[in-house]
Amino acid sequence: MKNHIAYFLIITFIFSNKILGQPGAIQPGAIQPGAINVNELIQKGQYLQAITTLEKLNTGDSTQSDILQKQAFCNLKLGRIGQARKLYQAVLLRNPESIENLLQLAIVSEKEYKLLEAFKSFQQLNCLDTLNTFYWKELARISVRMERPKYAILYLKKAISIDNNDIESLASLANLYLNKGDINLADPLIDAAFRLDSSAINIRHLRSRMSYTLSDFKAVRKDILFTMSLGDSTTYYQKFLGTAYYYLDSLDKSIATFKRLVSINEKTEYVYAGLAFAHLKLAKERGDEDSYSAFTNFSEAIDLGTSNRLSDYKMGLADLNVKIGSIDFAIQQFSILKENRPKALFRLGEIYDEKKNDKAMAVIYFQEYINKCAKMTKPTSDCNFVGLAKDRLNALNSTSKVEFQQIVIAKDSLGMLVDTVKDKDK
Repeated sequence: MKNHIAYFLIITFIFSNKILGQPGAIQPGAIQPGAINVNELIQKGQYLQAITTLEKLNTGDSTQSDILQKQAFCNLKLGRIGQARKLYQAVLLRNPESIENLLQLAIVSEKEYKLLEAFKSFQQLNCLDTLNTFYWKELARISVRMERPKYAILYLKKAISIDNNDIESLASLANLYLNKGDINLADPLIDAAFRLDSSAINIRHLRSRMSYTLSDFKAVRKDILFTMSLGDSTTYYQKFLGTAYYYLDSLDKSIATFKRLVSINEKTEYVYAGLAFAHLKLAKERGDEDSYSAFTNFSEAIDLGTSNRLSDYKMGLADLNVKIGSIDFAIQQFSILKENRPKALFRLGEIYDEKKNDKAMAVIYFQEYINKCAKMTKPTSDCNFVGLAKDRLNALNSTSKVEFQQIVIAKDSLGMLVDTVKDKDK
């Protein structure tokens, strides 16, 4: 929904021509001394001088709407938004159905963050032309800004009912459904928009978001690489690409993607976490260099972290300490995490079983892990190891020499980037 920038430029151009006319021309109703001079001043961008002249020409005659329009235009160009809004309102008192002035009033009201006034202007425009999809889309866009997505959905549905090939309406409605997590409603809209224009970057972005949510990482990779081939450099979606590479076991490409983001100053929690998890997964195969890189990037992610994934990074650090042999420190880290992360209990059971050879403590932690997961009404992925814990617990209790299946560090996952793209003015 970023057409407000486009319509601002278009309408400003239209207004420039409407107000100024052809060079040297005198507009109807402005045939008085100094009128030609005002047009020339505006054409040259000398808006302050133009306002001074216009103030002298303004005799208070109620028919002089053109002078008020020019004053409003000059104030708008000078950034005097409030004054421009008052002048456009004065013009509308003389001509309440002026489409051009209603559009301009909507623009300046929104610039002042007077969203309700902007919304009312588009309501008036919509009443003047109910079949104009542009007005329905603008009502939807401003509704989103006013945090009323439910109404935005209704307006966009109306726009699509008028023109079901309006790709902008299809994309905007699909975006709102994705924000709500309604994949089934977003899917046919994205498909329809894609059939209308398969090379549109914003449609590919939407499709990659949907694929990402569905864990279809091959589709994510395909769409993001396509948009990048067209010159798109939106870092948010390149993070999706780095994650997709991770889950497709293209770890070198995952690392390269996240490193590229760091190099362009996208030094965020998620980027560093992406690097850390990719290096962690490689550490088992390649040794100390990847262990050190994982440690460094986990530390950066923790320092920058504001999300609910901080415990994931700390779990990663604890696993790294197990790998490099800092067992006691790893035990301390997992012990801090075990209250909120059941998997930490499982890791502690592993450590005492395999590293400390303390079978009694291993039994305690495995049992505590099983009990905690059993009490959870909605078990998380932390409880994916309950079956393994039970098997090992039975083996330990029976004192049989059953070799415990090693749970390698690579079982830990990068974790998917939460899709936070909402109400985008992209």
